[in-house]
Amino acid sequence: MGTHDLEDFFEQTAARLASEYQRIRKRNDDHGTSGDEGEANWARVVLEHWLPEGYHVVTKGRILSAKHRGGDPHGSPEISPQIDVLILSPYYPKFLVDSEVKTYLADGVVAAFECKNTLKAKHLAEAARTAAVVRRITAPRTGTPYRELFGTPIYGVLAHSHDWKEENSDPIRNVENALYKGIQGLGHPREMLDMVCVADLGTWLPVKMPWVTREARRGDWSKIDEHIQIPAAYALTHMLRQTRATPLMAFMTGLMRRLAWEEPRLLPIANYFHEVAPLGGNGSGRLWGEEIYSEDVRKVITGPSWIVDDRHWRTGDEWARIMF
Repeated sequence: MGTHDLEDFFEQTAARLASEYQRIRKRNDDHGTSGDEGEANWARVVLEHWLPEGYHVVTKGRILSAKHRGGDPHGSPEISPQIDVLILSPYYPKFLVDSEVKTYLADGVVAAFECKNTLKAKHLAEAARTAAVVRRITAPRTGTPYRELFGTPIYGVLAHSHDWKEENSDPIRNVENALYKGIQGLGHPREMLDMVCVADLGTWLPVKMPWVTREARRGDWSKIDEHIQIPAAYALTHMLRQTRATPLMAFMTGLMRRLAWEEPRLLPIANYFHEVAPLGGNGSGRLWGEEIYSEDVRKVITGPSWIVDDRHWRTGDEWARIMF
């Protein structure tokens, strides 16, 4: 059976990205220039070509919080470190998009990415810390499990390739070990990285289960029970390597899905992507207690009336049992 046209289009994009990586590698004499070119590849070759009309893609910017340092209303606002590629909302003020000032209003930034030509484990550790910093300067959202589990903006790492090319290297395990360590060091699930895409290796995306009671489980949980000795209920977050699609297609499917949570009009096309390239894979994660939720959400999900079976992420339901 042949591939879907959508898969073919992503293969073409992947081939172009790989060609650009080889060109950059041939004359790797200026790390600054090489890094700039790698960022431009992701911005122009991938994001500008695949994002829906209206989103703005900019490079090398900082995210400006509405909050002031130390809570002083007369102090300067909090600001993020410089980030390689940012996606701005279609509703972002045009004057500010075109401005030469490279700081962007936090509530108008829908996604931000660190770009690497050749990924190393230290890059993932650094990105995990930066993601947590960015989430801490943006206002936490409350009211539903989705809003409390997923921070804004979407934050991830994009890489052309990786540094583990020796014969006995295990690049997939290296990435997953780094991601696992990053999750363990966080104070809240909303601080997690949202996606890691290594174009010639794989894509990792978060899967978050707001509250898993014994009654809500499906399938065989015996191994988890045996090794973790889990309580009767908990929240569960994973970073899963997507195994049902090529890395670039999995990345854009995940990104479209996350954008659709915030902009429901994208749901039909995001679900179409998912039908062609279903999200799903394997990886390791972390358990969380009820303290991660606001009081209002905690009362609902830990109560006897918590009903999840008829709620589905494909409809954009922010109380869904599983969230991608």
